[in-house]
Amino acid sequence: MHRLKKLFLAVTFLLLMTGSSHASSWVNFPLSWDIGQAFAVSITSTADYTRPTVTWLNRNIALNVEQGGAGRISYGLLGSDVRNVKPGNYKILFEYIQGGKKYKASGNIYLRPRQYPKENLSVNPKMVNPPKKEIPRIQNESKAVKSALQTMTVPRKWTTPPQPPLASITLTSTYGKSRVYNGQPRAGHNGADIRAVTGTPIRAPFAGKVLIAAFHYYSGGSVYVESGNGVVTAFFHMSSISVKKGDTVAKGQVLGKSGATGRVTGPHLHYSLILGGQYVDPIPLLSTSITKMLKQGSIQQVN
Repeated sequence: MHRLKKLFLAVTFLLLMTGSSHASSWVNFPLSWDIGQAFAVSITSTADYTRPTVTWLNRNIALNVEQGGAGRISYGLLGSDVRNVKPGNYKILFEYIQGGKKYKASGNIYLRPRQYPKENLSVNPKMVNPPKKEIPRIQNESKAVKSALQTMTVPRKWTTPPQPPLASITLTSTYGKSRVYNGQPRAGHNGADIRAVTGTPIRAPFAGKVLIAAFHYYSGGSVYVESGNGVVTAFFHMSSISVKKGDTVAKGQVLGKSGATGRVTGPHLHYSLILGGQYVDPIPLLSTSITKMLKQGSIQQVN
């Protein structure tokens, strides 16, 4: 009898892990969320599955499959950019392959309006109205960033909570502020400015691969690190850069030192978090985890 019980348990486990039609699967996502803020999503199943993706704001984001949850799980971090996304309902779509069959699950997330303050800044006039000779450079840098942010890799190299980019986090300007430079309105702030005297070491919040390591006209010394599943972190106004494009970096590794290069009013670190191409507020993620974030979502069964 004991041997029969062991055989039954072994067969049950095998069926679950080979995509049996008896598998149960769920997706987790919030029903509503504030514009500009990061949120978590997941796919969970009692059986193995492949090629999980989530489509959000016209971007298809590849996830990876890990052991966890009810058997297998895929994690994702998403959000919306306060500069170009309006309040309203937006569709989210999950897809994966299990037992030779493609499964889909969709829903809607209501993006709630959120008020972000205005900020008036005085900077070098050429950083508001650049000389004509600098226009080709600015355009090329913009194209390079846009291309880099299309990068989509698996597996997941990011873990939560992130390593803070600086040893001390004191904000001098928060995410989402509508900015006015020398009296001229510009796009909202797509990151958080953190107080840092020139020469302060900047550390990678996540492990990943360096997409860009260069000095740009507006952002000065700039580093972009891609960490899988559409997660990218960016660091601006650096005085020096310690990595180069293509480098693999570890979580907590020094990327360079803070400074006052590019369009600035003084030395500081501009820190951005980009999720699936959407710039979101990077600060709340520093004090939470993917597990805590998923608890704020709604779980729906797929099959």
